[in-house]
Amino acid sequence: MGDSWKFRSTTADGKQSEFTIKVLSEEKENGKPLYQVETVSTFQPIHDWYSKPSGWVLMHRQEYVKSAMKAEYQPTKQFLKNPLQSGDSWQWKGKGMMGVDIDESNEVAGPETVSVPAGKFEAMKVTTKVVQGGAPVTKTYWYAGGVGLVKSMTDTGSVKSTTELVEHPARD
Repeated sequence: MGDSWKFRSTTADGKQSEFTIKVLSEEKENGKPLYQVETVSTFQPIHDWYSKPSGWVLMHRQEYVKSAMKAEYQPTKQFLKNPLQSGDSWQWKGKGMMGVDIDESNEVAGPETVSVPAGKFEAMKVTTKVVQGGAPVTKTYWYAGGVGLVKSMTDTGSVKSTTELVEHPARD
């Protein structure tokens, strides 16, 4: 609760923006914890709801606060295996924002040493291939134990961007 991570995104043409992700609250849904996370950038805030049952991080829904655009992931989205282990893979098919069909396949490799503005991390690499509304996208994420997301890259073919961790909560 209250932890926050600051990121910097850079597009292929060098444009930069920053955003912060913060854990806002813990709610109960069907008697189990559900965490509300807010992403704040120069655009509108985005709220996501996650749970962490044994072996998974699940994404339940997403809401763009100012426009009231919402997605209830049906079925609940298998966002990440927890913990991540090299060689793991999983697929998720379902409905996202505005009922658009999404088909994702994920593969885990690593660990790899990743250097970002927040430091150097041993991170597991997750490559996600997404087809959303017929458009293919490749997303690559690096997650470090005890920290979370430290780097990501998105490639839509015409648009490429890299996001790197700038600040994260201190851990004992």
